[in-house]
Amino acid sequence: MAERPGPGPLRVLIADDSPPIAEMLTELISEQGRIEVVGTGDSEAGIMKAIRDLRPDVVVLDLQLASGSGTDVIKAVRADPALAPTCLLVTSNHVSAPMRAGCIQLGADQFYDKVKELAALARKIGEIADARA
Repeated sequence: MAERPGPGPLRVLIADDSPPIAEMLTELISEQGRIEVVGTGDSEAGIMKAIRDLRPDVVVLDLQLASGSGTDVIKAVRADPALAPTCLLVTSNHVSAPMRAGCIQLGADQFYDKVKELAALARKIGEIADARA
């Protein structure tokens, strides 16, 4: 993943079809002056538009969206040279070894179990923010 040069907080986009989960993730990872959630989205089209418009450093991406799929977002981001450096951290309630491996193979940077691994997700985002400082 290529870090965005220059000062300022790490910019994160939350992509999840559940507004309560998106809100909880926002509260979990936001840190004044260090990590800023710049937007949320719940559909493949909306998320892709937000990625193009907002240019986040990191996208926390659920696989199950209101319309479309997280795997298609991974493919689209990795296929676009302007977006390809974006860090994609996938979350899902549907966790299996083949699902994890498949997402990584498509180009996700990491895969997290939305039930058991949110603390690890928050730590990873903190590490990315630290690496930019």
